[in-house]
Amino acid sequence: MLKHIEQKHPKMRRRLLAPFIININPNKVTLAALVSAFLSGYYFYIDNLFAAAFFLALNGFLDVLDGEIAKKGTPTKRGDFLDHTCDRISDTAIFVGLAYNPIMPTEMTLMALICILLVSYLGTQAQALTTKRMYGGVMGRAERGIILFAAAITTSFFTEVLLYSLYLIIMLSAITFIQRFYALYKDLGT
Repeated sequence: MLKHIEQKHPKMRRRLLAPFIININPNKVTLAALVSAFLSGYYFYIDNLFAAAFFLALNGFLDVLDGEIAKKGTPTKRGDFLDHTCDRISDTAIFVGLAYNPIMPTEMTLMALICILLVSYLGTQAQALTTKRMYGGVMGRAERGIILFAAAITTSFFTEVLLYSLYLIIMLSAITFIQRFYALYKDLGT
């Protein structure tokens, strides 16, 4: 969904990130994003939701920034591979930390993680089969991060929000999986 807005307004992202573009290897930014994800997962685990939300937002920001830095130079297949691999490890670190948070149902949180990984799998499978990465559907990584960030912040005021956000993530991830599966199946023809 946010990808659609970005495609409609391609210069907006570049303008917002311009002050943060520095001459650095984008793989270092990718690894910093990964460290942020592990910290977010840790803080979800110990139920420090404000710190978890901060590092979740930092992970998302750095994930966007590494791509913009790479586009300023020469993007490489190795960098793309590292970025997508670290994204999956980040998703896992965050949701495993959340799964073992004392107020969260472990099985439902792990179910959300499985749905998320399946959605991402279809994106990379599309790239392997058609050479074009698939980001479509109602919920990608950015939307999931925004939902989880907002839920972590508001849970201190409304205790059920984090749990309901988990149900929303599962539902929207399942819908996105179906959307991507159908689109890829249709694109592949016979």
